[in-house]
Amino acid sequence: MAAEEMLKVIMSWERENSHRGRLARAFKSNQDNDAVAQAHRLALLGIHAEKQAKRKAGLVAA
Repeated sequence: MAAEEMLKVIMSWERENSHRGRLARAFKSNQDNDAVAQAHRLALLGIHAEKQAKRKAGLVAA
């Protein structure tokens, strides 16, 4: 997945009332202006994106 596609997917989660929604909102707002925290958020969001891609591909159970 290209970086632009991944960011588009991540930002689509902003309105969700879920863990990944809260992560997306914190990532977008750069909460606390902390580069290390942003890196952690991006890593967690990447994990969520990978899980979603695997589910869509039918590689794991929903």
